[in-house]
Amino acid sequence: MALPIPLPAPTGLPPERLAELAAELRTLTPEQVAAMAPDQIGVAHAIQEAARWASQPAYFQWVHNLLPEPFFQTQGFLVFFLSVAALYWMIPRRLNTARVLVLVIASFHFYAAWNATLAFLVTGTAALDYLFARMMDGTERRPLRRLIMWMSILMNLGVLCYFKYRGFFLNELHDLLAGTGLGGNYGKFTPLDILIPFGISFYTFEAISYAVDVFQRKVKAERSLLHFLLFILFFPHLVAGPIVRAGDFLRQAHRPKRWNWIRVQIGLQFVLLGLFKKLAIADRMAVFADPVFANPENYNSAALWLSTLAYALRIYADFSGYSDMAVGTAHLLGFKLTQNFNMPYLSANVQEFWHRWHISLSTWLRDYLYIPLGGSRCGPLRRNTNLMITMLLGGLWHGANWSYLIWGGLHGAMLVIHRQFAFWTKSRPRLDGTLQSPAGTVLRVLMTFFCVMLCWVFFRPELDKSWVMLERMFWITTDGATLPLHNRSLWYTVAFVLVCHLIVAKGVWQWLWERTPPAMAGFGYATCLTAAMLLAPEQGQSFIYFTF
Repeated sequence: MALPIPLPAPTGLPPERLAELAAELRTLTPEQVAAMAPDQIGVAHAIQEAARWASQPAYFQWVHNLLPEPFFQTQGFLVFFLSVAALYWMIPRRLNTARVLVLVIASFHFYAAWNATLAFLVTGTAALDYLFARMMDGTERRPLRRLIMWMSILMNLGVLCYFKYRGFFLNELHDLLAGTGLGGNYGKFTPLDILIPFGISFYTFEAISYAVDVFQRKVKAERSLLHFLLFILFFPHLVAGPIVRAGDFLRQAHRPKRWNWIRVQIGLQFVLLGLFKKLAIADRMAVFADPVFANPENYNSAALWLSTLAYALRIYADFSGYSDMAVGTAHLLGFKLTQNFNMPYLSANVQEFWHRWHISLSTWLRDYLYIPLGGSRCGPLRRNTNLMITMLLGGLWHGANWSYLIWGGLHGAMLVIHRQFAFWTKSRPRLDGTLQSPAGTVLRVLMTFFCVMLCWVFFRPELDKSWVMLERMFWITTDGATLPLHNRSLWYTVAFVLVCHLIVAKGVWQWLWERTPPAMAGFGYATCLTAAMLLAPEQGQSFIYFTF
């Protein structure tokens, strides 16, 4: 049967027809997939998903229909969360294990609503990590403990590499063999062949840090399988972080929670802030950035620069918005997750940027990769090499693609240059004093933001389009289209974000908040929610970091 072009939307198609279309899609060659329009790729993915769900047991189909997308900003998630929270808090405080069981079951179904098979995989690997840790705690023989630790690490890395990196590495090997005339005896992977589990990079890092911490006796192996499953599966942080540490989270899991109105208020503040960032800023900036990044050859230089600025705002508001909502929902259940962002675009250098951006990842890379490699306890050459290795692997963590590897390498190079420059200026007090002055600090913040913004050009999987963007950005051309929307809205958003950052950084927000009457605060919450819904574009966007 020939594959119909254009592909039909899967909605309303019978299961037999979906299975036929999915089978036909699996026979497409990489060249045929590459020739498909982006919207047809999306339809093909939707057909594959619909066919997969049509073959699932009826119970999991029902779960999927209740929560079709595990996104915090959806109505389905609101109903899901309110139901879970109500049941959780109705259980008496003395029955803490029952509360934990409710959260584990809810978290499993949260993931199963996206992919039931992979929910069992995540749960199974978490159970094995629990057993490995118990085995480590059961022996005093250090070589045996080290072996068990590496068994746990390699198992988690093996699952990560199979799902996230096998397509990338096998395709690169195929091209290498073809280039040498040997030829590959297998077909290349296409985007339709690869299914990356939501959040796999996040919970893999959590499992690895747990194994290392148990080996180093920083934490004791958790004796309760139920509590350990909650550490890995806890749905607020499951799919996009923050990356939590076992020593912090498991203590909270064992501690019975009391209903606390102050904590509820804090949780709602975080949820509303994250919702506003996502709907009113990130999704609106996607309207400016996505069409230009998809076809940069069709736009002039000014449009490319403005779309890059919009993308910088989008990725910050998108990921920090998700983190805020994750922290907020966790607070509403009595848990405190780590802060993941601290106004990174006000950083005066790239090292400070990584102290403020994706803090749970940067500290993980520092503690479990950079320091074990030798950290700063060695000569300049080795230290800079350690930095480059850490950032290259950090880039690869974000995606199995050369563009993310380049992005990580650029940040590594900027960190090396910053360290060398900081050392050089120490012997030049006048220059150092000028750079530390208010005017010098403003200049350093602008330079840091400019460099970080340029690096975001590579923070997408299409490397060829990144090169086109950079070429047309610096080789000034007026040929091509302008931004799809009037750029006044973009500049208003830039000004709004900058003013908000300065108000918080200078302590004005805290001063105002402490003196705001409760009625006025409630009005502010309602205004924030209303603005988020009014400013959100009609077509919402998924969270960028869900794919990592």
